[in-house]
Amino acid sequence: MPIRVLDAATVGRIAAGEVVERPSSVVKELMENSIDAGATAITVEIRGGGIDYLRVTDNGCGIEPGQVRIAFENHATSKLQTADQLDDIRTLGFRGEALPSIASVSHVEMTTRAKGQDTGVRLNIDGGKDIRVQEIGCPEGTTFIMKDLFYNIPVRRAFLKKPNYEGGLVADTVARMLMGNPKVSVRFISNGQTVYHSFGDGNLQHAVFAVYGKAAASQMVPLDAAEGGTRIYGLIGVGELAKSTRAHQAFFINGRAVRCASLTKALEEVCRTRVTIGLYPMCALNVVLPPSSVNVNVHPNKLEVRFKDEAAMRQTAQRLMETAFAGEKVLQLEPERLAPKTIERVAEVRQIQPEAPVPTEDYRAAIDREMEKHKGTGSTALRESLPWTPRPTTPPPRPIPVPPPATPQPPVQTPMPAFVRPVHREEVAQVTLVEAVPEVKESKVPDYRVIGVLMNTYILVEANDALVMIDQHAAHERLNYERFMKQVEAGEASQQLLTPMVLHLTAREMALVSENLEMFREAGYDVEPFGERDIQVRSVPVILGRADMKPAFMDALGALDKVKTAAVDLRRAEIMQMSCKSAVKGGDPLSDSEVETLIRQMLETGAPPTCPHGRPVMKSISKREMEKMFKRIQ
Repeated sequence: MPIRVLDAATVGRIAAGEVVERPSSVVKELMENSIDAGATAITVEIRGGGIDYLRVTDNGCGIEPGQVRIAFENHATSKLQTADQLDDIRTLGFRGEALPSIASVSHVEMTTRAKGQDTGVRLNIDGGKDIRVQEIGCPEGTTFIMKDLFYNIPVRRAFLKKPNYEGGLVADTVARMLMGNPKVSVRFISNGQTVYHSFGDGNLQHAVFAVYGKAAASQMVPLDAAEGGTRIYGLIGVGELAKSTRAHQAFFINGRAVRCASLTKALEEVCRTRVTIGLYPMCALNVVLPPSSVNVNVHPNKLEVRFKDEAAMRQTAQRLMETAFAGEKVLQLEPERLAPKTIERVAEVRQIQPEAPVPTEDYRAAIDREMEKHKGTGSTALRESLPWTPRPTTPPPRPIPVPPPATPQPPVQTPMPAFVRPVHREEVAQVTLVEAVPEVKESKVPDYRVIGVLMNTYILVEANDALVMIDQHAAHERLNYERFMKQVEAGEASQQLLTPMVLHLTAREMALVSENLEMFREAGYDVEPFGERDIQVRSVPVILGRADMKPAFMDALGALDKVKTAAVDLRRAEIMQMSCKSAVKGGDPLSDSEVETLIRQMLETGAPPTCPHGRPVMKSISKREMEKMFKRIQ
């Protein structure tokens, strides 16, 4: 068949397919244009999932009358002047493909008025043809209306999902843009109903509130940390906020919503034991870094990015994310930790131009009521006619002194530490709490009063006008896990072999081992040369008392730069199992001293307030919540 050049209309439709996949991709492109135009308020409205009707209105700088037609030419943009700027992109859009691509597959009407102009311009275009321009009166900014998406490409339109599904994708896109740009007030309307409406006051927590509601925004953990030229700030949701999919993980790089495997892996590694197995943390995290260190031009829809050094970026991101949980304890009895969290009330709303979308008075009042701290008092007077005598007032709780530690005995020399020996089923019931939890140094602890143990499972503690319920098994399991992991990471959890393991290596492998004997020793391997091409391994890392010897050693040899981390990761599941088996079980009776020892150790141990599998260790009910429960206050 002869080779021929495609006509402009066909080329336009092919190009549109790379940018315009569905209504949500149109919304993304148009909202990015609005933000690049300096808009402080954006309204997105759809009908029929955005297939039938889609409108984006902003109060940005608008387009000059003489440039309206040029804006719909292919690769026409005001954001890029030279090719050198591709290495330093500071805008969300830069390729000049959005407007012509959308116009080639739909009916488009755009009205715009540039700042300082007395009048505006209306442009109509159908399927990329028949452009009509006229002068009109309109507010400053730009309104872009798209109708009948893919009306001229029936095959593409047939592949769109039902309106409800497409509308859901649009809502997700708007939500991400809203959280990635909290300084912009965003309103999203679907079929006449307001779905999202943010204040645009620059507070990310308020933006998250607009999307996920009060409970999620209040419970998410704030993060703001920097290292070198990289800063990460935002919110992370763990514990009960964990989700069954990654759909609620929102990452932004310099304000651009992206999918990023490196950031996802870093987040999930940090939150590994803070969410239940099988669930994923949620987040709204913005990464700020030099534009030259990231390539945003590797995906047609700019949804994916590529870093110059992926491994270094992941490690940096993980270190910065870990700071969000710095200072946490397995048990925290401070008042601010036990009281219900509330979002600070927005004191004032930034004034927005009248023609821009602004919060209505009803909406503002509803938000104020929701975010306001409730106040109330309950009567303490008792009716004199009651036929019973009230019990004496309980004195204020006092800290119960911990029994002094026993006189230390000389350590017993054993070939293998007790905590890393095999744990047999018949021995698990004999493991007592006092044996498993080491004594801790005296330190100042919050006032609390142990009420008792409910059902031989839940320890009840009164502290700071709150009732704290502790799952004794989950708490002891977390303490065991932390102790075992520290031993493993320090290279102390190794087992000496009765008969050394002799391995025959290649010349290259022998050279690697000889050069890295100290690294293997830190990972738990005691290795010595045993001839010209042989080595003997005298001790190996312990995995529940078992030694997966040769395969594990050879795997470690193949990844010398990660040998210590690999050794820990390899044993993590087994350590979790050992922590669980050696912990006191629900239903096991505990003595008063064991309860006290457990609580004190929880107060001292820096670790997530969850078991290694992500289950919560404790729950609290404040005095206010109980008074509401019993209708003492409203």
